[in-house]
Amino acid sequence: MEAAVTCPTALPASASGDDRSPFTVTVIGVDPSGHLARPIPADVLAVAGGKRHLEAHSPAGIATIPIAGNLDAVIEAISAVPGPVAVLASGDPGWFGILRRLGEIDRPIEIHPAASSVAGAFARIGLTWEDALVVSAHGRDPRPAFATALHGAKVAILTDDRTTPAVIAQALLDSGCGPRRVVVAERLGHRDEAVTSYDLTEAAKRSFADPNVMLVLDETRNMNAEAAPSAAASPTALAHTRAATQWGRPVEDFEHRDGQITKPAVRAAALAALGPGPGRLLWDIGCGSGSAAVEAAALGAGVIALDRDAAQLERARANAAAFGVGIGTVHGAAPDALAKLPDPDAVLIGGGGPDLEPIIDLAASRCRDRIVIALATIERVAPAMRRLEAAGWRATAQLIEVSDLVPLGDGHRLAPRNPVLLVQGEHP
Repeated sequence: MEAAVTCPTALPASASGDDRSPFTVTVIGVDPSGHLARPIPADVLAVAGGKRHLEAHSPAGIATIPIAGNLDAVIEAISAVPGPVAVLASGDPGWFGILRRLGEIDRPIEIHPAASSVAGAFARIGLTWEDALVVSAHGRDPRPAFATALHGAKVAILTDDRTTPAVIAQALLDSGCGPRRVVVAERLGHRDEAVTSYDLTEAAKRSFADPNVMLVLDETRNMNAEAAPSAAASPTALAHTRAATQWGRPVEDFEHRDGQITKPAVRAAALAALGPGPGRLLWDIGCGSGSAAVEAAALGAGVIALDRDAAQLERARANAAAFGVGIGTVHGAAPDALAKLPDPDAVLIGGGGPDLEPIIDLAASRCRDRIVIALATIERVAPAMRRLEAAGWRATAQLIEVSDLVPLGDGHRLAPRNPVLLVQGEHP
């Protein structure tokens, strides 16, 4: 478990001279142009940093500690230095940086942040970014990055040599997210720096120099947001990934065909079981008009909605646009159409038709933690539960019955809606 940086170990950034402990670790940010946030203290016995930072800034005759893949060894080496140490880190060390690990060292820490690479990337293209979502795929599970890029209108992604901009662009293409402008800022601050704009298809075919930052921009939604009256009224509002204030909305709020839409109570129960939220990636298989997909996206999730009916997918896109959220849409029949999609955290299966069992098998093999299956007939419940249990999942089921209160003479009566069975699978 990673140790958190605690406030009592941190010194004010202005601490210097006699105020500094003889064992202080001075963490210095390096901005995208290669400038240090402050000079390296003259009394340090060692300087730690990445290869390029050490080559550019380490004083002659001072011991160096390269920061590479094995951070445990780096922390151990810094701890062993019998005096002050400087640590050079890109941008703000407290933002997806080394500061979290340095908190494991029992020494005072003095922090001098610089502008981050994300700030540098947005600055290079002259775009404001207080409304941007920022996520790291650097050495991490890429699903939160895919989900955030699918969900957000303005997203910055820290990449690595495995989850490259090309890999992310291809995942977005496979997810049917629609047009995106991709900006890749390569090697900011180096002599060979490059900042280039692409569409998703172009970005998916290219290779990029490390390090780089990827910006994914939905220009239609960004323009709509800038034109909205609230944009001018709230210029300092920060990005919020959980925009919904309610869910289980009435069917009248969505475009649908002849009542073929997940009813509010069922939708609310399904969403509660799926746990949509920022950084989570959902599949909605047999999405219909997309009401569940849209509400999951409004709660911050990245959603890929799949249906074999092209007209229903058009309704799903229209509903997403009406609510101002982004979803991916894929036209095809499950399970075959799921093959190229990035692995999900949760899956909603609407009915499934004759292919329900192979759909459950595929979902159980690729899904991270939760599967919800909505069924109309009781005979399908037990086979669905057995299929989940055979794959090692815990299965439960509920019957959801809702009756509306409607006028009857001088009183009211209950008008029942069609009941729906929800099978829920949870990965142990």
